[in-house]
Amino acid sequence: MTERPLPRRLAALSALLIAVAAACTTEQQSSPGPTLTSTTSTTTTSTSTTTTIAPETTVAPTVESTTTTEAPTGPAATLVPLFVGGADSAGWLFLGAWQQDRWQEATDPSGNPIRPGVEAGATVTVSRLAGETPAVLGENAEACFDGRVGPTIDVDLEAPDPPGFGYGALAVLTPEWTLDPRPAATTASAPPAYQDLGEAAFAGDAVDASQGAIEQLVVADLDGDGDDEALAAFEYIQPSAGPGAPGDLAALLLIDVNTRTSSTVLQSFVELDDTTFPLIERFRVLDVADLNGDGRMEVIVHAWYYEGASVIVYTYDGTELTEVLAAGCGA
Repeated sequence: MTERPLPRRLAALSALLIAVAAACTTEQQSSPGPTLTSTTSTTTTSTSTTTTIAPETTVAPTVESTTTTEAPTGPAATLVPLFVGGADSAGWLFLGAWQQDRWQEATDPSGNPIRPGVEAGATVTVSRLAGETPAVLGENAEACFDGRVGPTIDVDLEAPDPPGFGYGALAVLTPEWTLDPRPAATTASAPPAYQDLGEAAFAGDAVDASQGAIEQLVVADLDGDGDDEALAAFEYIQPSAGPGAPGDLAALLLIDVNTRTSSTVLQSFVELDDTTFPLIERFRVLDVADLNGDGRMEVIVHAWYYEGASVIVYTYDGTELTEVLAAGCGA
């Protein structure tokens, strides 16, 4: 297996080095942020690799148009704590927060978990691609085996499909703005040109990307400029009792629907000749939502591997996705 740099979320969850405001206090424990994957993982993050499919080979996405032009209004000067949970969650894990004018990670500069300044009884909106559900925060319970705790939330969720475990929804302290200023369309089918983009994401890698397929396609106007963006989960995963198998591959692509240009947001693969520890990480879009009131929708991604899962939040500037928050639980 080829050694690759660890994604930023796995190397350190304290990279933003933001001062903790009065609304957030350091949790009384010294355990560091979670280690989400083995150091032998081949997962990489990138927004610099772009691929363009010629117009004559491209057709429009086979989903209903979602475009509704709406100019950004600017971020809200408020505190918006975020939690993630699943069907089997006890406590919901603190993901981080929008804090007045910046994104606050779930850990302080020393790597210690932060306790959000919200109490039981606070109202939240539980959001995922399938829709929104109002709910109320309950008392704290274990959110990860490493000692982190989070609020319980009495809401029915289906297990993520796949993998049947991990995180299935995002809970947002109910904002004054609309979380979904523009609709998103989701489908499991995609035009042939998007298949070509998925294969091109692995050009030069020791895998056979022609076996891969688009497993999820989410189309939305993320920044309100009147043009749609597409998020495509492309993968080839073989039945395996272990953490992965040689030839497995997975990627999340950001595609400009008009120019047919794509960038690789997340990527993981196991080389065909790997005989060491084949480990694959997989990705799905959990939600697209305006988490800070600026009129632009953030992209929330569920990432998982055989013994852990995480959630990553990306902002979109009209060109590329930038990771701003990440948290998870795993060995």
